Amino acid sequence: MQILLSNFEAGESVKIVGINCGKDFCRRLCDLGIFEGTEVFIIKNDNFGPVILKILNSKIALGQGEANKIYGESISN
Repeated sequence: MQILLSNFEAGESVKIVGINCGKDFCRRLCDLGIFEGTEVFIIKNDNFGPVILKILNSKIALGQGEANKIYGESISN
């Protein structure tokens, strides 16, 4: 089931399954390593302020509005 990235809680592993945005933002996400099929770990999401993700060995912060354009599904551990 697809869920907005901003709705996941800290500590969850998520697979990106869809991105709904314009070409400039999609290019930025791609440059950051976020595209369909990417597995990320939610480090912080307090439902206000940035959503902090871990991708491989990098930490990336996305605003709530940006996270609301990305869909993911939970990965069972």
